[in-house]
Amino acid sequence: MPLAGRLTQRRIDALAPQVGARYVVWDGALPGFGVRVGQGTRTYVLKYRLVSGRVRWATLDRVGVTSLEKARKRARRYLGVVADGGDPLRLKDGARDAPTFGDVADRFLEQHVEARRKPATLRLYTLAINGHLRPRLGTVPIADVSTADVLRLHHRLRATPYMANRVLAVASKLMNWAAQHGYRDPHTNPCDGLEKFQEAARTRYLSPAELTRLGSALRVAVRYAAISPAAIAAIRLLLFTGARVSEILSLRWSEVDLAGGALHLADSKTGAKTIVLNAPAIEVLRAWPTFAGSPYVFPGEGPGRRKGQHRVSLADPWAWIRKRARFRDVRVHDLRHSFASVGVSNGQTLPIIGALLGHTQAATTQRYAHLMDDPLRAASAATGATIAAALDRRPL
Repeated sequence: MPLAGRLTQRRIDALAPQVGARYVVWDGALPGFGVRVGQGTRTYVLKYRLVSGRVRWATLDRVGVTSLEKARKRARRYLGVVADGGDPLRLKDGARDAPTFGDVADRFLEQHVEARRKPATLRLYTLAINGHLRPRLGTVPIADVSTADVLRLHHRLRATPYMANRVLAVASKLMNWAAQHGYRDPHTNPCDGLEKFQEAARTRYLSPAELTRLGSALRVAVRYAAISPAAIAAIRLLLFTGARVSEILSLRWSEVDLAGGALHLADSKTGAKTIVLNAPAIEVLRAWPTFAGSPYVFPGEGPGRRKGQHRVSLADPWAWIRKRARFRDVRVHDLRHSFASVGVSNGQTLPIIGALLGHTQAATTQRYAHLMDDPLRAASAATGATIAAALDRRPL
């Protein structure tokens, strides 16, 4: 049975199996703690003696799954239980039914997010949990998820700071919910105090030349049926109203008031909302047909759609539009920014723009403040030219 000083990761990595036998390399700094080496496996173990004199072996975890330091800390906790006259393996047996992160995540999505949040929020939470959190933490007992675990995951996503921060926020919400429902001790959220990555603010507007190219692309799409008529109508409404994509795609005919020139949304990202319709937007809606059996302006497309479902995406038609209009970095959401930018450039005030877009906070509209500089420059240029002409005019 090999004996040595304190175990290090370098020593563990060098351990090789012996044909037909298992052996243990002990840690000289922590009695009973060691690494058991088998055929293709290396496992952290702890050998301890109970008050009754019975010797027991605890398997802590596999090398590579748990770090050396974590395994050593767990061994110390076990030895503390033994010193108090207990048996850590008995406690471990009782903890085998303890809920894992994955178990609690399923309950969180069903009982909290699905029941209390909007569909878009549910999609974001499901993506963060199933796409990023569950693969790394799914089998870990929820009570054992540590700050180091979350920090490590957040760091892995550093190349996509926006997603990294959304995943961190979802994990924090989940952990708070877990504590409220008794799955973790109160005030032990491992996400508390973690610093988010800096996100570059991105507000893209279409220039007048780009709006012209977009109009041309839409006409080509109509002429050659390159994308569906529903996608064309939805894109035009987005341009003419400044509405969010989800607000247009989930729009019901019962919310459309053509006579009053408005959309009265029962729900939106900011709650109930009225969107003012201008003449081009009204023209789009008047020309658009209703569909039997669907309350939505834009029912879902395709043979697999369920009755009563609305369209949920413009990704494919917008990809065609981007290519045709030669847009490298324009998202569908940028049509909303473009509506605001044209309004500001035409002299509309920020409060008016905020009201048109349905902003609940003035700070949200403030991103368009610099655009007010354009009409001011034009006004200044015209005024300066008039004054200069007067100065240069010779008296009679």
